[in-house]
Amino acid sequence: MPSIYGVLVIIIGLLVLYGSFRGAVYAMAAFALFAMTLALSLGSIGIMPAQLFLVFFALRAFNLVGAKGIGDALSMEKTGFWLLCTCVWGVTGAIVLPRLLEGSTFVFPVDRSLTGNAVLQPLGPVSGNLSQAIYLIGDLVVYACMYAFLKYRGAYRALANGIFLLTILDVSAGVIDFVTHAVGLDVISVIKTAQYADLSGEELGGLVRITGTFAETSSFSSFTLPLFAFCLNLWMLGYRSKLSGALAIATGTLLLMSTSGTAYVGLAGYMCVQVFSRPGRVTPDAVERQQRMWIIAACAGVLGTLYVILFMPGVAKALADFVDATVMNKAGSDSGVERMSWNTQGVINFIETYGVGVGLGSIRASSFPVVVLANLGAVGVFCYGMFLGKALLSPVSAHYPLTERAVCHAARHAMLATLIVASLAAGVFELGSTFYLFAAAASALSQRAPKRVPRRQEWGTRRIQG
Repeated sequence: MPSIYGVLVIIIGLLVLYGSFRGAVYAMAAFALFAMTLALSLGSIGIMPAQLFLVFFALRAFNLVGAKGIGDALSMEKTGFWLLCTCVWGVTGAIVLPRLLEGSTFVFPVDRSLTGNAVLQPLGPVSGNLSQAIYLIGDLVVYACMYAFLKYRGAYRALANGIFLLTILDVSAGVIDFVTHAVGLDVISVIKTAQYADLSGEELGGLVRITGTFAETSSFSSFTLPLFAFCLNLWMLGYRSKLSGALAIATGTLLLMSTSGTAYVGLAGYMCVQVFSRPGRVTPDAVERQQRMWIIAACAGVLGTLYVILFMPGVAKALADFVDATVMNKAGSDSGVERMSWNTQGVINFIETYGVGVGLGSIRASSFPVVVLANLGAVGVFCYGMFLGKALLSPVSAHYPLTERAVCHAARHAMLATLIVASLAAGVFELGSTFYLFAAAASALSQRAPKRVPRRQEWGTRRIQG
């Protein structure tokens, strides 16, 4: 039965079927935020809003371009072909490998029937095989449909606006979570209806750990960092600079206030990527903005550090203890030791299966590269690596409009930010629908700029196929 949130998703889904495809893009982006909200319950299986809305997202794309238009994103010469290969290998492996290699190695399984801490068990079929296979198929559909939408004029602008909407909702949820917990309330819990362990409301060093709409602060940080990267790069490229700049500041501030080690290490890792970024290739004006960003950040950091050390020594000691607890000693904590053992076992699983892997969803780890290696084996690493490489590194023609090149550049940085935090903390292969929206934008522009579909064609296509 659908929950009240599921009914709302269905209503919005029906509305977007008869409106512009832009509405579908906005809704797909916004629903990605509600990963803890149960939209539909099928026995022991919970369907979240983004997963339920994917049905309407795919129908809208089908009405617009047909099956051939959606399938074009996955043709052999396109980036999506390698995601299709990953999906075929992953789904096949999820079905076959746990049964074919049953008992050949010990794993930390992804299984809903298990409660408490994960324990080593002989390899065999688990619920994670089914759920992760479904998620991967859904991610492929998100990518292909968004790729099809991006053929139309104004689609890149629509995607940017959708991500702006998502970022505004994410920031609002983070602020509400922080303020309400500070005064002893728990307002956000009304949308956290899924059957997951909820760790919101915890404190560290006297500060509330911000979780927003997610179960824990690490998940909130992993979701927010790519949004920060997207908005920051659009600000540097001058695209809606007031809005993108304000959202970059807001998301960056929430990451710093989150008390999450994932946020701090991920933010530091991403800023290292920014050092080597060349936004001037998109527009020369971005060079000045990038330099301005580094100067402001450096001055603020130095002045803030000196002020705290000289005039607030008690705060300086508290901050040092705080960083020590969240970052420096994280690996030595019980949680850090447990997660390191997951990664170690994942590498062992890869070796003991002679590079084949144990099947998608068979094991959990604590780093995305280990997840891919152990679950999908050498074949999966190659296929998914090709997908990421082509999406992130393919050259883009300068003949495309600046808006499209700017959103493409920002989307690639959002993908990099996602991969950085996933390498720190991801336990399963699923990276979320937002990642594949970014991936479509990152790979839809080619080295040669073809003619774009006219804007009026959208309505003409819908009338013909309707």
